[in-house]
Amino acid sequence: MKKIRCLSELLELKQKIQKDFGEYLEEEFYGLYEYLSNGEKVDEFVLAPYQAMILLEGKEELNKLLSNPLELEFREEVNLKDSMVLRIGILSAEDVQLCYKIK
Repeated sequence: MKKIRCLSELLELKQKIQKDFGEYLEEEFYGLYEYLSNGEKVDEFVLAPYQAMILLEGKEELNKLLSNPLELEFREEVNLKDSMVLRIGILSAEDVQLCYKIK
């Protein structure tokens, strides 16, 4: 499991994953930035721990996440250019935490 809380973490991770998945995560991050920022610059913006973008790496992590249906807000498949991503919203603290698993 990898967590993304700031732009530098995202940019570092983008170098290690498929290009289309990295671009998708970047769009998601900027969407969160626009929605949650308090006027700070994007390179100073940090997601709270319960808002961090979560990248699931193993099937066990996905199964554990999906094992509690009361916390599951939504689950959708997103078709990218070269792959498909499972996008999951989990109720966490006062917000919905976004989790991703590449298929």
